[in-house]
Amino acid sequence: MKRFFLFLIIILFLLFLDAYFLETSGVKVKEYKYESSSLPQGFNDFKIIHFSDLLYKDNDDLKHFEKIVEKINEYNPDIIVFTGDLLKNKINDKDKKELISLLKALKPQLFKYAISGDNDPDDIKALYEEAGFKFMDNNAEYIFNVDVEPIVIASPSLSEEAKNTISELEYNFVINLIHKPDDYDNIDLLGKDNLILAGHSLGGQIRIPFWGALIKKAGAKKYTDDYYADKNKTMYVSFGIGVEKSPFRLFNKSSINVYRLYHK
Repeated sequence: MKRFFLFLIIILFLLFLDAYFLETSGVKVKEYKYESSSLPQGFNDFKIIHFSDLLYKDNDDLKHFEKIVEKINEYNPDIIVFTGDLLKNKINDKDKKELISLLKALKPQLFKYAISGDNDPDDIKALYEEAGFKFMDNNAEYIFNVDVEPIVIASPSLSEEAKNTISELEYNFVINLIHKPDDYDNIDLLGKDNLILAGHSLGGQIRIPFWGALIKKAGAKKYTDDYYADKNKTMYVSFGIGVEKSPFRLFNKSSINVYRLYHK
C-alpha cells in the first residue's frame, strides 16, 4: 500500500511539472487540410495560420511568444489570423511596445487579421493596427490571390459599411472570425461554404483523455473540441497559447493551427 501511494504521489508530481512548465511553454502545431468546391481555383493550396488567446500579461511572456512568432514565420503563411484575447490584463507602455514589436515581426505573404476577445480592452484596435493587423470587428473585406475571383473574410454583426464593401463582387467562400465557439450556431452564413475560426475556450486548459475539456468557460460550454462541421459551415477552434485564472495546461500544450485550403 505504501508503494502504491508513493507511486501515486510521484505521478501527481510529474503531472504538476508537466502542466505548469512544459504544457505552457513551447508550441504545438496542429495542421489541417480543408477542401471546398466553393473555394476559387486561385486559392488552391492557400495557407492560413490561426492563433488565439495569447493572454499576454508582461515581458515574462516575451520569450515564449518569440518562439511562437518564429514558428509561424517558418510556415510562410499566406494570411495570419488572430481570434481574440491578446491581453490578460492592462499592460504598461514598455510591455506594450515590446508586444507590438513582436506582432510586427509576423510576416505573412498577404495580410494579418485580428478580432477582439472578451478580455481585451476597448482600445485594443489601436494596438492591433500599430502592429500591422487589419482589425475585423464588425468588418468584412475581399481577399484576392492569383486571379480575379475573391473570397471574403468577415466577423459577425457586420456594419452597413462592411456589408456594402462586399456587395460589389460575387463570392462563394467566406472565412468567419469569431472569438467564442458557442457563437457557431448564430452566424449569418454569407457564403456557399463558410470556414469559421474561433478561440476563447483554451481547450478547457486541462483536458482529460477520452473525456475532453475539464474547465468549460461561458461562450465555450457547448463547443469544447477543435473541429465541428455541419452542412455548409465548418469550425476550427484554436486552443490558444496562454492561460487564464489557473496557470496550468494539461494534455493541452500551447498551440497554433495551420490550415491548407484546396479546391476540390
